[in-house]
Amino acid sequence: MTAMDWLVLSLLWGASISRIRPARHSLEHRVLWGAFTGLALSRVFTAAPVVTWMDTTTGTELATLLRHLTGLTSATCLLAYVEAITRHGRPSWARWIWPTAAVVMTILVAMFAARGGRIYWIDGAHAPFPTAPSGRVYLAVFDAWLMTCLTAAGWMFARYARVAPPLLRLGLVLSTIGMVAGVINRAHVMTVNMVTLLDSGTSLRETPILGRVTLLVCIIGITAGTSIPAWRTGMARLRDMATLRELRPLWKALVIQYPDLSLPMEIPMRGRVVRRVLEIRDGMLNLTTVSEPPPSDDPGVVAEWVADTLAAARTGCEPGVPSGTIPGPDFAGDMQRETKWLGQVATKFNQLDSGRRSVSLDS
Repeated sequence: MTAMDWLVLSLLWGASISRIRPARHSLEHRVLWGAFTGLALSRVFTAAPVVTWMDTTTGTELATLLRHLTGLTSATCLLAYVEAITRHGRPSWARWIWPTAAVVMTILVAMFAARGGRIYWIDGAHAPFPTAPSGRVYLAVFDAWLMTCLTAAGWMFARYARVAPPLLRLGLVLSTIGMVAGVINRAHVMTVNMVTLLDSGTSLRETPILGRVTLLVCIIGITAGTSIPAWRTGMARLRDMATLRELRPLWKALVIQYPDLSLPMEIPMRGRVVRRVLEIRDGMLNLTTVSEPPPSDDPGVVAEWVADTLAAARTGCEPGVPSGTIPGPDFAGDMQRETKWLGQVATKFNQLDSGRRSVSLDS
């Protein structure tokens, strides 16, 4: 295997493994995982040691058939993925995408069996042995569906890129470039194959460098392009985790005093941030039964009020009637601003709490 073969395999298996976890929660991620896994398997069945072992063991070109079936599965999954993310309420195309793919793969298996397991085709339109007309027809069926999937996916990627946000648009453009390179790769092989089928004496041959370059561009384009949305999701998750850690000292202190605040519900990370903000605000509202909230919106002042009021509540101070006014500015429903302000309060509260514990130990 060449260095490029190892690079391609590393990219594909890396993309496949990185999508296992998201695939458990979303249909779109499941079909995208299927696309990368199918393509990775198809490249495994291209490796010379695997091909030699399988063909020698079975007495047929089984590796070629498996390479084609996994490749078509990958292309169909990719088309289903793009169709799902760009559908926008339109009826799903899945009702014809998967049945058509199943028909094409059934035809290939039937032709493979009819040929006695012999295709006489390695990785292009020409092979060390003469390829029979039936083998070339087999190859044409394979390329026709593969190019259909790549062309349709590329068209949908490009159309969606016109209205997508800037970063997502970059991913869609890269994916479109990958689809175009894939179409060129297969159109190149299919043209030589069909010309040879019509005229066995033709001198037309494939250009190896074109095949290798377009394959690499196709795989890099798809991998990079479809990874950008995943990268955005991952970065958003990291930000939410940091926000939860920042709010935790204040939230924990309030929940210890008012255990009913915490709602044990399994929700996504973004929802957990929103819930934590609401629980902190409810806790502050409970504190207004002990003392009046400060008129200032300064995070340090509010943090000191929370610390002092919690200390009073822990001593058994008789609760009164809530004031109905929660400390803090009027955020007018802006959750992002409110979360940022509460993060500042939580930081000040943690500093106060740490300082008081230190003084207590020293005394």
